[in-house]
Amino acid sequence: MNRLQFYFKAQTAHGLHSPSIYALYCELLNPFLKGQFTYEQLVEELKKRYNEGKIIEMSSEFEPAQMTLNDVILIPKPYRNEPFWNSLKSHPAVIQTVDLFDLGLVFFKPICPKQNFYLRKM
Repeated sequence: MNRLQFYFKAQTAHGLHSPSIYALYCELLNPFLKGQFTYEQLVEELKKRYNEGKIIEMSSEFEPAQMTLNDVILIPKPYRNEPFWNSLKSHPAVIQTVDLFDLGLVFFKPICPKQNFYLRKM
């Protein structure tokens, strides 16, 4: 997917129906997209927010079934390996994904419905 296709597919907070993703977007992701947080600051804030699990940065393929329920996976530049990113989004162990184009977040929370979010800055 190129950036223009992503832009037309992506939404801002106004279209989000997931309270947890809405809060994450408003408090961390949108400020990150606007350049108010560095990548390192985003990772630190995610560690504080999801302290029951691990924040894992992955740059290569992995097996989602091996992750624990509270882990959050960060994938820089997910479209470098688009077939893997697409297969990851459809994997049964993956419950939610957040696609920021330059960064992908993968969640394994079993209490949420399976959803893939495409988000851009407001």
